[in-house]
Amino acid sequence: MSDIQVSNMGVKLGGGAVYFTLMAGLEPGRDARFSFAAGVGGHMTLSQRLWVDLDVTGGAVQPVRNPLEGDGGNVLGQARLMLGFQLLSRLAVFAGPTYNAWFSWGESDFDAITRFSFRENHPEPDQRLQHWPGIQVGLHI
Repeated sequence: MSDIQVSNMGVKLGGGAVYFTLMAGLEPGRDARFSFAAGVGGHMTLSQRLWVDLDVTGGAVQPVRNPLEGDGGNVLGQARLMLGFQLLSRLAVFAGPTYNAWFSWGESDFDAITRFSFRENHPEPDQRLQHWPGIQVGLHI
């Protein structure tokens, strides 16, 4: 769960200190949307039950109705720091801050994609750059 979407799922590929991640998310409701992203990160074990992950991802956010149509596009970039606590051998909880940048151009499908306040710039008349600090919480299986 994050400030961008209520439901997210990710898969980490690789082991040890470096991993590759694939992610997808869904936000239901009137402005229903989904996202997809890929990224790279690092994992550090702090103790037997405590760990930290730091990663960066890039992807896009699309409307559920008529995805990949229209005259616009967007890119969502995120830097994520996660502190995790191992509850069981294959179950952990995690939480942490994110920093997000969403760049859209053309006719955008959304005015904003976060529930948090954001800063907005307009590099060109038909372009928007929104950026904000966010948060995420979840389960690691």
